Amino acid sequence: MGAGSGAATSQAPPEVSVGPQSPESAQPMPLDKTATTAVQTALRTENAAIWAYALVAASDKDDIAVTGSMVAAHRVRRDATAGLLVAAKQEAPPPAPAYRVPKVSNQAQARELAIQIESDCAAAWRNVVGSTDNADLRRLAAQVLLETANRLVRWRQLAKADPVTVAFPGER
Repeated sequence: MGAGSGAATSQAPPEVSVGPQSPESAQPMPLDKTATTAVQTALRTENAAIWAYALVAASDKDDIAVTGSMVAAHRVRRDATAGLLVAAKQEAPPPAPAYRVPKVSNQAQARELAIQIESDCAAAWRNVVGSTDNADLRRLAAQVLLETANRLVRWRQLAKADPVTVAFPGER
């Protein structure tokens, strides 16, 4: 919201659930090649989200608390996803040095980038859901997809997007 809306931006952001803190590390989850590729893609997307949120923060000072909570959620998810891959004896790809993003120089562009970040994460986790028959992995990915959809709605509200929700987050 813009600077004139004060009350909404001064409130603490809603708590963002990041799912169970470490069931991924409790027991190694077996990953076949297709699931491994999907989870690695989701990890890359989480890394990109963390990187891109720095640009959001730089251009949207009104929503810095919201941005901070979103980054924190993505960091927890990144770490848990990397842990899942390592426990399954699979490669956890490191972050890239930089990512291709649109130009961001004002609040509206920052909010649009945040919407894109969450849409990309939703697509990655939706792909994980469809990549496996493993019930535990599907449950985890569906939970993360739900969390991502909630963050997407928050950004769409701030951007005054219409509609605020999308029928199938992550659908391309």
